[in-house]
Amino acid sequence: MDVMHKASARAAGANPLTFVMSDATVDRYGDIVEPKGWVLEAFRQNPKALFNHNSDMPIGEWENVRVEAGALVGDLKFGPVGACPTTDKMRAFVEAGMMRAVSVGFRGLKADPIPGGGIRYTKSELVECSLVSIPANPNALQKAAQLNLSREAKQLIFGESADEISSVTRGVTGEPALNLTLSRNTNMTTLSQRIESAQNELTQARTNLETAVETGGDIDALTTEIETKDASLVSLKRAEAALAGGNGNALTIVTPPAGTVTIEQRSVDHRRPFAVPAKKIAPVDHIFRAMTVGLLTHALGGTAVDMMKSRYGDDVATKAVMDVLMRSTTVPADTVTPAWAGALVETAIGEFFDLLLPTSVYPRLSAIGGRFGFGRAGKVSLPSRSATPTIAGSFVGEGAPIPVRQAGFVSTTITPKKMAVITTMTREITEHSTPQIEQILRDAIQEDTSIALDVVLLDANPATTVRPGGIRNGATTAAGTAGGNMAALVADVKGMLSDLTTNTLGNLRNPVWLMNPAQSISAGLIQDGTGQFPFKAELANGNFMGYPAIISSTVPVGVLVLVDAADFMSATGDVPRFDVSSQTVLHMEDTAPAQIASAGAVPTGGSVRSMFQTDSLALRMIMDVSWAMRRAGTVIVRTAVTW
Repeated sequence: MDVMHKASARAAGANPLTFVMSDATVDRYGDIVEPKGWVLEAFRQNPKALFNHNSDMPIGEWENVRVEAGALVGDLKFGPVGACPTTDKMRAFVEAGMMRAVSVGFRGLKADPIPGGGIRYTKSELVECSLVSIPANPNALQKAAQLNLSREAKQLIFGESADEISSVTRGVTGEPALNLTLSRNTNMTTLSQRIESAQNELTQARTNLETAVETGGDIDALTTEIETKDASLVSLKRAEAALAGGNGNALTIVTPPAGTVTIEQRSVDHRRPFAVPAKKIAPVDHIFRAMTVGLLTHALGGTAVDMMKSRYGDDVATKAVMDVLMRSTTVPADTVTPAWAGALVETAIGEFFDLLLPTSVYPRLSAIGGRFGFGRAGKVSLPSRSATPTIAGSFVGEGAPIPVRQAGFVSTTITPKKMAVITTMTREITEHSTPQIEQILRDAIQEDTSIALDVVLLDANPATTVRPGGIRNGATTAAGTAGGNMAALVADVKGMLSDLTTNTLGNLRNPVWLMNPAQSISAGLIQDGTGQFPFKAELANGNFMGYPAIISSTVPVGVLVLVDAADFMSATGDVPRFDVSSQTVLHMEDTAPAQIASAGAVPTGGSVRSMFQTDSLALRMIMDVSWAMRRAGTVIVRTAVTW
């Protein structure tokens, strides 16, 4: 579980060593940590105080940590005087009241969404608490000068970096410092501060929208808010560029008014608010980001790199995955794409198939069995024991020769098969916000890919050079027992378990049932002689007759399948390929699409649709996928079941 940080600069009383570590204040991201929900037992065992959350810089320990008056409060006890010069300097600032900021590191154990955005943490475990470099008093830098602190000490305590220091001016009367890039009224906020504030507000709004998409919140209002803030930020940046003469690096030096003194101040750093962690992005999210970039680039024009920056900023992981996905397999290796990008894509592909779990049989079977990558060899060979001959030992008499036996092995080879699916959508998708586009693509790909995989997986056709064989091909198959109700169900289940036990010589490993939701509902409503529903609770928990049950609408109605999933072996290619077109003509058929041979020739079944004529976009995904059962006889099927 990730450790999150939350800063506080509120005094707890007259004692400068007593700090409010956290309270119920709403932070800049709309989150609240409830004081009454703090779990302190583990922290009290090792209450070390750090500086800036750096475990290599302990400065003391916390005493008397408690919750009082709606806040988490603690007393900071510094280490022995003279033990560390830097700690002694920090102590001087704290005792002088110049440093009042601390930040807690915690793990959120329980949380609820706040309407309109943000999270309310109702139970949190305190991990650590640090003194942080946020001067609570604007005179802190002046105090640093009085204490004759070295430049290195000031950089450490106040977080400054030598290459981020710039010369600005502050009037002796205490008015705000003048920015070197423009001359302004003393009561006016600097343009750079307004840009920073606008960026933070826009980031917060986008985070709120992502949360709303996941929780079903008010998406339209948040989308409008983002569009407004985005337009405002663009205007501010244009003003900044104009004042800088069209060059963001050019400076116009403004002569300070008489009677001013020069001090040093950090330049503006365009970052998220202090102590607020960036939103975690799962590896599979980068695939959908890359798809979104490709879709928008095709629809709106421009380059993929510029589109990615406009939607996701300089996100290194997203760019790396996009580079891998958009390169042809014939492109030689380069030094631009990071070495870890391929591993990230491999992880993302695994998660991509896991996304199909709610509706698809394939990922759940492959998760129980074996999932491999084709790699450079272009195939996967899986050895297994054959039923005969046996190498079982035997008893021998004194002086009699010991039998010599040799085990028999067979090999199952999986070769790549091209799985492809085309999803269509109207161009109006580009009018949505980026998170909404990602969610639309996620839902469309999830639904279409589930159908494309399972239709082939669950049929009875043999493997060809084009497709893998359906698991029902070569399966032990029989018609369901006539009569319906409990007797027919028991007879079918008993016969299937008996067949699987016989075929595997009793070596059952991970039997799994496959059934349609209609079959599951029917089984759950069957009553025994006492009027009870013996299978209802078990099916509700995802099991049937003691074994896991995969319930999916892709399983044909009236068909019940029992498969030893430990023998289901699958393999996928390294990188899927995504393409977008707005000019193509498609035969809108999901089972047996036909080639459109000539103008006006409409294939039988389905319909023909022009992406250009309907102002639509077609997103095509192609990926190498294949599977095979490692042992024969590990799939049992009943068709036309009557219960």
